[in-house]
Amino acid sequence: MPNSIRICDKCSNINIEKLKEKFGDENIKVGCVGACRETKSGYFGKINGVYVSEDNEEEFIKKCEI
Repeated sequence: MPNSIRICDKCSNINIEKLKEKFGDENIKVGCVGACRETKSGYFGKINGVYVSEDNEEEFIKKCEI
């Protein structure tokens, strides 16, 4: 289970409320992850400080569970 998931509410394409329900408010940080210039599509964020990009939201959430 991750200690920290950082998601941009503008461009990460992830349902933040879904993540908060699954992993708890204290583990979700909302703000820039500095990656929108790298990709405009896909689902991305930082898990424990490591940039992760997936093709769909479910795959991103699975990475968060590891």
